[in-house]
Amino acid sequence: MYNEDQKTAFHFSPELDRAFLQELYSDDLQQAEMVFESSVQQLRAEQQLAEARFHDGDLTGLKKVIHKMKPLLGYIGMNKFMEEFALFEQVCLQSISPADAEKGFLHVQSLTAEAIQKAEKEMNRLKHHNTQYL
Repeated sequence: MYNEDQKTAFHFSPELDRAFLQELYSDDLQQAEMVFESSVQQLRAEQQLAEARFHDGDLTGLKKVIHKMKPLLGYIGMNKFMEEFALFEQVCLQSISPADAEKGFLHVQSLTAEAIQKAEKEMNRLKHHNTQYL
């Protein structure tokens, strides 16, 4: 992607699905920045809600929260994480108690923290790129 005035290329980070992000955002890097920022905020809020649902033993509620988090991961090019979240949704459906889902939940928590960290890094790169060439 290029800044229109300076024709300075911006390449999404290699740990993200670059081809998908290029297709999704095309040359609208301001939109990409806003979506990354919004996704980080929403992931943080949903992460807290997921933790509350898990600790309350509400696996149905937890599955709903995880389901809401999946598209956020897609918007920021973390399609492999989306797949992991989809697998955990099935764990929530099949588990009888929170103890049955604990290992999967800890994995999803770790993925969420990693996703937030990567998304913040990319958001900052986008902000720098978008303001550098105003």
